[in-house]
Amino acid sequence: MTSNTPPLGAPFARLADALSPLAGQRIALIAPAGGVQDERIDTALAVLATAGIDAHLGAHARDHHRYLAGTADARLADLHAAFELPGVAAVWCLRGGYGCAHLVNHIDWGRIPADVPLIGFSDITVLLEAFRQHGRAAIHGPVATQLASPGETAEAQDARAAAMASVVDRLQNRPSTWALTHLAGPTVPVAGQLVGGNLTTLACMAGTLTALRLEQDAILLLEDIGEAEFRLERSFQQLMDTIDADRLRAVCLGAFSDCTLADGLNSLGEIFAEWLGDTPLYAGLPMSHEHMNAAWRPGSQASIEDGQLRVASAGTARTAEP
Repeated sequence: MTSNTPPLGAPFARLADALSPLAGQRIALIAPAGGVQDERIDTALAVLATAGIDAHLGAHARDHHRYLAGTADARLADLHAAFELPGVAAVWCLRGGYGCAHLVNHIDWGRIPADVPLIGFSDITVLLEAFRQHGRAAIHGPVATQLASPGETAEAQDARAAAMASVVDRLQNRPSTWALTHLAGPTVPVAGQLVGGNLTTLACMAGTLTALRLEQDAILLLEDIGEAEFRLERSFQQLMDTIDADRLRAVCLGAFSDCTLADGLNSLGEIFAEWLGDTPLYAGLPMSHEHMNAAWRPGSQASIEDGQLRVASAGTARTAEP
C-alpha cells in the first residue's frame, strides 16, 4: 500500500466489513479500459487491506495513455498476468470507461482458468460476454474503484455496502432472488441463461466477433447511463436485430441513470415493448451505475415467476473452445 493512502472513515470501513468474508483470499486488480486516478486506486487498496484481502495491483494499472489505462499491449499483459497469479481467487476491474474492445480479440484463452471470475460492469461488458462465450467465469458487478465512493447519504451507503456484499455472495456461489416490476408482455413463468450488461456497449459489439450470442434460451439484463431516449431505442433495435430473438425469454431492466426519458422507465418500457412483441419485459432490477449494483454471473441459469427473478446456479455454459 502506498504511503499516501488516506485513512479509512466509517463509510469506507463499512465497505471493508462487507468484503471481510473474503479475508485471506488473493484478488488481482487490473485496469483494462479507462485511466484510473491514483487516489481512487489507493483508497480501494486501503479498503481491501482493511478487509484482510491480499490485493495485487496490475503492473500497468496506474498507466495513462490518452484517456486509457495504458496501451492496449500493457492492459492485455496485466489481464493475462492477473489470471496467472498463483492462488488468485478473482480478477477485479478497477473501472470501465472505454478500451476493452482493444483487448478482447487478443486474449489467450489458454491462459485464463475457467473458475477464476472477472468482475466489473459498463465497458467491462465486452469482456464479460467474451468470458461467458468461452466458458470462463464472470461476474457483472461493481468495479473496484467504487470502494472509493461509499456514498454521501445513509441510503447511498446502504446501497453501496449491499452491492459489495453481493460480490461476496456471487464469489461464494450463493443463489439470489430479486423482485421485478412487470412492464409488458405475458406474465407466464420463463427460464433461461442470464446474459447482458450495458445496453450501449452491447449494441456497439453487434456485428463483431464478440457480439452477444444466444446459444440457448436466455434472459437479457440491461442498464445504461447518460443516454438520450432515441439513442437507447437505436441501441435496443440494433441488439434485437442481431441476436436470435427466438431464444429470448424475457428482458429485465435495471436503472437508466441520468438518461433523458420523457416519462422515466415507463416511456422506455413502451419503446422496448414495441420491439419485443410477446416477450415479457420487466423493470426493477438492482443493477445500475449508481450505488446499488447487485452482482450476477453471466451464464447462470435463472427463472422468472410470480414477479421474481431467481438465480439458482452460478455455473457457466461452455460455448467455445479456448
